[in-house]
Parts: sequence; C-alpha cells; structure tokens
Amino acid sequence: MSRKLIFATCMMAAFVLNGPDASAGSVPKHLNRTIEPQRLDQNLFNEAVLLFSNSIRKQNGRAPLAADSNLAKAASDHAKNMARLRQHSHELPVRGQRNLSQRIKRQQVKFRMAGENIAMDKVYRLLGRPISASYSGCNFTYGDTKEPVPRHTYASLAQQVVNRWMASPKHRKSLLSKDFRRIGSGIGVDPKGAACGDFYLAQNFAD
Repeated sequence: MSRKLIFATCMMAAFVLNGPDASAGSVPKHLNRTIEPQRLDQNLFNEAVLLFSNSIRKQNGRAPLAADSNLAKAASDHAKNMARLRQHSHELPVRGQRNLSQRIKRQQVKFRMAGENIAMDKVYRLLGRPISASYSGCNFTYGDTKEPVPRHTYASLAQQVVNRWMASPKHRKSLLSKDFRRIGSGIGVDPKGAACGDFYLAQNFAD
C-alpha cells in the first residue's frame, strides 16, 4: 500500500485570522486555564487545537476533523522529544520515533496519507505585539499598553498557533486538506528556553 507524508514547520511569526476568540468567552471555560509548564495537560491542548482547527475548516467549507487519540499520542511524544532535545524538526535522533511514519506506526495508526505541522511558541504571550525592552525576570510588559504579559492559556496558545499555521501556505494546505479526516496534537516545554520558556507544538493528520 502506498503512503504519502506531508510536513510543514512554523517558527515565530504571529498573525490574526477569524475564528473563536479565546479572550471573549466563546470557548469552553476549562480551555482558558493558564498552562503550568511543570504540569502540561495534553488532553486540554489537543482539545483546544481541535476546536480552532475545525472552526477554520468550517469557515473554508471543509468537513470537521475527528479527534484521534493515537495521533495525539504520536504528536505529544514528538513535541516532548523536540523540547527535550531542543530541536525544532520533523526528524529527531530518537529510536523508533525518528520521523512521522515511525511515530504514527508506533501508535498503530492506519493510514494512506498523513501530515504533520510543527511550531514553537513562548510560555508567555510575547508574540504578535510589541514588548517593552525593560523587564525583570519573567515580568514582561506590553510596549503599547504597559500591561503585564500573561502566560498562555490552552485556548490562547491553540488559537495563536492555528492562526500562524493558517497564514503559512504549507501549513494551511494540511489544515484545510479534504483528504484528512483525523487529527491529534501535542505539546512539550523547555522551561529553560529564552524569555522564560519555549513550547514545542505538533499537529498530526491522517486520512
């Protein structure tokens, strides 16, 4: 059986597109929980990414994707490995999990076509707005309003990364593909990353 794999990588750009607003109470309250880097909740992140991904697909006339726990496990393993190794890549030097094909086969995912989006973000909401050059420790402030910069919630992080993926042609192609039917997402953290921590994010698709 022939199989096809699709990859896309996203770094630090930030964009705003239409969709549920994590700050306006239009998402379930439990997804607005602040992310504690020491206690990541993979299920909440997976749920949040599914919500925003399907909202974008609906706006573009696509059928919703179904949550797949095995794809989510493969994505979370990859995100955690990226964070542990500090490597933002689709391929890692991890036995049995070197590439997407190995990772999803390891979770017994059956597929003819699969894809993967990855990204990095910050623990604090530092992307997409001017940040004051003066700060102490993790006490950042926005340059325009002088308000404190908060840590991400599961909803705000998912909203931001889905928007960024949609603004990148390769990521957008995967998110809106009519060939994909299932999705699973995962999160890893490097608490020692610059500016008080880095999130490593992965989103897996399959037909």
